[in-house]
Amino acid sequence: MGQHFLLSKEARDLPLQKVMRMTEPGAYRWFKRARWPLTNGEPTCPECGNVRCYTLKRGGRFKCSFAECRKEFTVTSGTIFASRKLKFRQILAVIAMSANAAKGKAALQVARELGVQTKTAWHNLMKLREALAARREQMQLDGQVEIDGMYLAGHIRPENRKEDREDRRKIQSPKRLVVMAVRERRLTGQTLTRVTPSENSDCAWDMVRAHVSRKAHVYADEHLAYDELCGLNPLTRVNHSEAYQHGFGVSTNIIESFFSRVRRSYRGIHHRFSMKYLDWYAAELAWREDRRRVGNGGHVLEMLKRALAHPTSRNLCGYWQGNKPDDLVWTG
Repeated sequence: MGQHFLLSKEARDLPLQKVMRMTEPGAYRWFKRARWPLTNGEPTCPECGNVRCYTLKRGGRFKCSFAECRKEFTVTSGTIFASRKLKFRQILAVIAMSANAAKGKAALQVARELGVQTKTAWHNLMKLREALAARREQMQLDGQVEIDGMYLAGHIRPENRKEDREDRRKIQSPKRLVVMAVRERRLTGQTLTRVTPSENSDCAWDMVRAHVSRKAHVYADEHLAYDELCGLNPLTRVNHSEAYQHGFGVSTNIIESFFSRVRRSYRGIHHRFSMKYLDWYAAELAWREDRRRVGNGGHVLEMLKRALAHPTSRNLCGYWQGNKPDDLVWTG
């Protein structure tokens, strides 16, 4: 029997102890190479793109040599890590801890392992989630894809006395949300997520129209939200009241495996998600599902590159001073 990838040497090519033993200049070189990969870490002006920049003596700053620019910048200027407080080695350790977790990393655990405040750990983890969620904007799916929705949260606490209790299956919590997802069936396929108040046809139509090729074959269950997709793509339905699979390949089992990861993360790692940020949590777990055949070194490098390519967060900058992000739930 073949060895599972997660048990192979390639899956653990960057142990956490290697990151923790890294010096601050060594971590700084990781940031430079991730920010400016085309010049192998040599600074490039973020304003005009000039590659001829010189280093200033103070605070690891650079200055553009172009006479009409002369902009000063650092390796994190204009990125999601702008105005950072942690050292480069600490930020890289947060990324490595998050990358090594198969179902996400809780901020409380990162705070204890790294010796920082819980607010600091939470803030940096949320920045990574926002950067990973941004990859959905350019995502295009092809081949065979599956679409489905998963209801999450909205727990209703039962009454103490038995005679006062109601059948909770008939009660809808106002806090309950739906994670709608579209996923390719390929081994290296992509997973697109979106959080909505309900499993509705408008969201399903918009996801398929904007992010799925017209030649792709879509598989869905018998929910009414997917009735109109036949006008966009070839569509095959699965009646789950009769069977989970009708013949070879006629199922939504691939996307259900992703939902299983979300449920495990929700109940076992975080115990609950903040519904305000459920969209980012789902997008992060979708990225983990898509990169499950990549070693932890590749995870760390990709997370760092996406974070440094993402602009300064307008959702999290000044968060503890009262700047809260807008509602991340899709409403059409």
